[in-house]
This record gives sequence, structure tokens and C-alpha cells, in this order.
Amino acid sequence: MDERYVCSRLLLRKGCGEAMLRFFLATAIAAVFLTTSALAIGLTEDDFEYLSTHGIERASPLIQALSPKENAQLHAIINDVRTKDDPSARIMALETALNEFREHQRWEIMNPGRLWDEPKRELFKR
Repeated sequence: MDERYVCSRLLLRKGCGEAMLRFFLATAIAAVFLTTSALAIGLTEDDFEYLSTHGIERASPLIQALSPKENAQLHAIINDVRTKDDPSARIMALETALNEFREHQRWEIMNPGRLWDEPKRELFKR
């Protein structure tokens, strides 16, 4: 084989390797950024302050046992712009959600090792 041809193929491979490395590095950085920002959506200090004005403390077992999904749902209820001017509607939505979360936690106590939102398993598959 011609020496120039072999050298050009090696350079091409090296260039492709660097491009792939850059792509994977950029993908990893984007994944970390997106995951971190998604996990940051939970209860904020303002949310805890709002809850404490309604007699629900940060250290309460109900709040401590919330799943990330429930945390995000509670944050959305507290910061819902539709109920911003209607405190009674916001309190009603909050109480409804907290009662639902209590039921989830009771269910998990009655069903050890299982989560309330896990998909149902089929016993017999056809």
C-alpha cells in the first residue's frame, strides 16, 4: 500500500476518534446538567415556609417520606399561578394532595418492599 494512503487513513481515524470523544463528553456534560436541574425541582425554602404557616413542619414524617415525584407535585401545588389569588383553593388542593400522600405511605407500609406507583405485575402472561 502507498505510504501516503496509510498515513491519511490513520489521520482520519484519529480525527474521528477526537470528534467522537468530544461528542461523548458534550453528551455527558449535558446529561449531568439536565439531571441536576431536574433534581433541583422539589421543595424550596419558600415552600417549607408556606407549609409551616399551615402547621406542617419540614421534619414531619409525612414530608420526610415523600418521593421525588410527590415532592415535585407538592411544589407545583404550592406555586400554582391559578390559585395565587385564591388562598382557600390552594389550601384545599394542598390538603387533598397531602391526604393522597398519606394514603400512599399507608399503602407502602401495608405492602412492604413495594411502591405505590410501581407498575402492576401480571401473574400469567399469554
